[in-house]
Amino acid sequence: MSVGWSAGAGRPTVIQPTVYRGGGEEGGIDCGCCRICPCIHLGFLRTRAGWLKMIELIITAIVLILTLEYGLYYSSSLGQAFNFFLVIVCAGIFVISLLIFCYIISSNSFSLIRSSVLETVFNVLIGILYLISSSHLSWAVQTWLYPHYRVTPYFTVYPAMTAAYVSLHSLIFWVLGFVLGCVHLIDAFMAYRHLQGRPA
Repeated sequence: MSVGWSAGAGRPTVIQPTVYRGGGEEGGIDCGCCRICPCIHLGFLRTRAGWLKMIELIITAIVLILTLEYGLYYSSSLGQAFNFFLVIVCAGIFVISLLIFCYIISSNSFSLIRSSVLETVFNVLIGILYLISSSHLSWAVQTWLYPHYRVTPYFTVYPAMTAAYVSLHSLIFWVLGFVLGCVHLIDAFMAYRHLQGRPA
């Protein structure tokens, strides 16, 4: 939304962004004979940006569950790396949930928020923080938990923590922390293209 002052009129000219309608359909859930909850707009979830947001939310929830289930007991051993990663995951899931909620309950929210710099900056920042915190926690897991894994039978924390972060000794290991960082950077690129007025 841009506001410009006209020299002759003395009042601002407000230019409204285009309304996101999710493919031209009405809001709500169609149950055959009527529409239930016309205030919600599920058309956002069928877009590319909606899919990316849902992927981010699901992967972040998986990482949060793995972190709390297997890492909380060893947080004192892992030190600040664990706390830093946990704060990043919690902040990420909070903001992603908030954005999805805003996009679903208001058809204008997608156009207004996506056309601002908020989504671009958030996704770049959280993507970089995921990459940094995953690397830091990977180092802590390798340094402090790997020796326990080698000597303790049925030590299940190490495989779960390496699935959530990184295993430095394996050559190629798809790590949820790095995947999440990359997904956020892709979303940042799409938000930047939307900010510039180009199709994502």
